[in-house]
Amino acid sequence: MSYSVNLKELPDLSTAINLRKLILSNCSSLIKLPSCIGNAINLEDLDLNGCSSLVELPSFGDAINLQKLLLRYCSNLVELPSSIGNAINLRELDLYYCSSLIRLPSSIGNAINLLILDLNGCSNLLELPSSIGNAINLQKLDLRRCAKLLELPSSIGNAINLQNLLLDDCSSLLELPSSIGNATNLVYMNLSNCSNLVELPLSIGNLQKLQELILKGCSKLEDLPININLESLDILVLNDCSMLKRFPEISTNVRALYLCGTAIEEVPLSIRSWPRLDELLMSYFDNLVEFPHVLDIITNLDLSGKEIQEVPPLIKRISRLQTLILKGYRKVVSLPQIPDSLKWIDAEDCESLERLDCSFHNPEITLFFGKCFKLNQEARDLIIQTPTKQAVLPGREVPAYFTHRASGGSLTIKLNERPLPTSMRYKACILLVRIGDYGAHDRDKWLHVAFGVRSTTLGHIIYSGLTEHLYTFEIEEKVTSSELVFEFKVENGNHWKIGECGLRQLS
Repeated sequence: MSYSVNLKELPDLSTAINLRKLILSNCSSLIKLPSCIGNAINLEDLDLNGCSSLVELPSFGDAINLQKLLLRYCSNLVELPSSIGNAINLRELDLYYCSSLIRLPSSIGNAINLLILDLNGCSNLLELPSSIGNAINLQKLDLRRCAKLLELPSSIGNAINLQNLLLDDCSSLLELPSSIGNATNLVYMNLSNCSNLVELPLSIGNLQKLQELILKGCSKLEDLPININLESLDILVLNDCSMLKRFPEISTNVRALYLCGTAIEEVPLSIRSWPRLDELLMSYFDNLVEFPHVLDIITNLDLSGKEIQEVPPLIKRISRLQTLILKGYRKVVSLPQIPDSLKWIDAEDCESLERLDCSFHNPEITLFFGKCFKLNQEARDLIIQTPTKQAVLPGREVPAYFTHRASGGSLTIKLNERPLPTSMRYKACILLVRIGDYGAHDRDKWLHVAFGVRSTTLGHIIYSGLTEHLYTFEIEEKVTSSELVFEFKVENGNHWKIGECGLRQLS
């Protein structure tokens, strides 16, 4: 009965003894369920997602075969009945964005077969019952955006089969219990934006199956445990841990290490012997030149927010550099020579940037020079004419370099070649024009542009938080006739249009 938006109550279903699935998703006027639901001994799935007027649930006295209880967006649901513990075969309990929910009943620990507990967005949840540790088969615990949650119960370590622990945006969380080290099957733990978390317990050294540890935005985190080595750790993310000063050495087996936005200004020589490290993302610091052993390891370098006058020349010595972030680098006037390995340059809002004293040799590179309004003509020509994967730069008209130009998003090319080639490659340019206002929340969104010949359009993605800008990329199309009609259109975003488009044939 999904989307029965006027349905307020159900009839007596006590005689429906073989009922296995009851689907009431998005019955937004439904206020209550008949008490007999809890006695439906054969009921396996109860879907109440989006029942936003539902205030309470009936007793689950005999629902011993219930396996799925889905309550997403039941925003007025304050609590679950204590009888939920009778649902001993419950495998999935989804309370996503039950924003009025304050706590779970202690009887939840009786649901020993529970595999997934989703409390994402339960912004008023104050605590978890200690009995949660009895759910020994629990594999995924999602507590993202539980902003009032202060702590996890020490019994969490009893959930020995827990594999995924998600605590993103639990901004009130002060610490993890030391018992977390007993959850030795943990594979993924995300603590992003736990902005009051100061430290991690030493016991995380027991998590030898942990593959990803995400601590992005833990702005009060000052240190990490020492004298441990997480054997399976593949990815460690510490971006924007602004109080972190000491280089993390909790795993020598890590493959990707993200350290942008930290206060780290020293890199140990031992990093050269880490056998699997192939991604190292760091913020620039003034004495980086004193650590030559790291210049061959860094793959991503973030200089954004630094109050320095020029891009340091040592950039060209970082032989494996793939990403260079200069965003908001307001005083730099020129960009020096860069390594050929670069695949991405983000120089958005470098308001003083005039010259590009470099060249781009990697045809897979993406160049983003959004809001760099002072770029001189030579720099603009270099961006437009160099083979790149894609590029963005300021502009109000498609340059003459593109020999085929048209207003709007449609352009027709007639081919005079005989015989016709099987395919042709073009460099394309479109002028994106903002046609309406948009809120601050739109600034970081991506704009989708479809392009291609007639119905053979291809999806493409570019950054949209800009004024009028040019966007260039390459197209290869099969030739089926002597007339090619290229179409470009914005597929999302009502505040944008394509003002002009242009093409230039490539050899």
